[in-house]
Amino acid sequence: MNRIFISSPHSEQRLAQELAMRLHNEGLSTIVDSFESQLADEWLHHVLYSVESSDVVLLLIPDDDYERKWVRREFNKNLRHKLKSRNILVIQVYLGRKKFFTVSNDQIAFSLEKDDYRHSQSLYTDKSISKLVTYLANLPKVNFEFISPFDFEELIVALLKKLRFFDIEHQNKNRDFGFDILAKTKVRNPFGGVGQISWAIEIKYHKNSRADISSLHQLSYYLEDQPIDVNGVLITNGQLTSTAQEWLEHNEQKKRTSITIVDGIKLKQLILKYPVLVDEFFGRRGDL
Repeated sequence: MNRIFISSPHSEQRLAQELAMRLHNEGLSTIVDSFESQLADEWLHHVLYSVESSDVVLLLIPDDDYERKWVRREFNKNLRHKLKSRNILVIQVYLGRKKFFTVSNDQIAFSLEKDDYRHSQSLYTDKSISKLVTYLANLPKVNFEFISPFDFEELIVALLKKLRFFDIEHQNKNRDFGFDILAKTKVRNPFGGVGQISWAIEIKYHKNSRADISSLHQLSYYLEDQPIDVNGVLITNGQLTSTAQEWLEHNEQKKRTSITIVDGIKLKQLILKYPVLVDEFFGRRGDL
């Protein structure tokens, strides 16, 4: 990944140019483009045509009720699905306020906060801009093909700690538990108290292949014999096979067990939230 298409309204061209300059300093190539939200059909067609050679679309969404609602509606209805089918990552950047919206699991969103004190010439805080730039600069570094299965498992444990899992226990490799790690998280109940949830986590590292159905079978068999507050998770650097995906959907409908899938795409998004993990496990390899 080395080319980023920045699509912004005319009112935010200054910010778009600032982002392009900072990304260029990180060794990334950018294209800056602008649009008028009143021209919905023309803009959608223009973006789809213009991003052919790009890897990422950075969509700047202004702090204006009309434009924000229109962009989100048009984005969710058409643009996201079409670009995803072309393997182009779309990142929504909401301008001028803290993130107050919900996004689906396959969406990535940032918010740039207004700099009320204007310590620099930018309208937005350097901290929020730097967070976005760091995320984009780290994208090409996180490549699971260049780490070993051992390092991959160590990476997952480090990520679990960042996600506030505790009592992380590796299972005995000489016994078939159906999973690799048992861990816990805290959860608040409706009455104000704090409880614990257990997680049975299966880790599957694959070279040039997809996670198959056998791992799901083993994890499901284990969960059937456990209390209902034990959750299953399959973490993989790849994707599920179509057969495994169909089995997972059938299992959720017919059984009480529920298995969360963290595939390679979702896993990469989680890791990128913690630049220290990128530096520790991928930093020595440089940009790919």
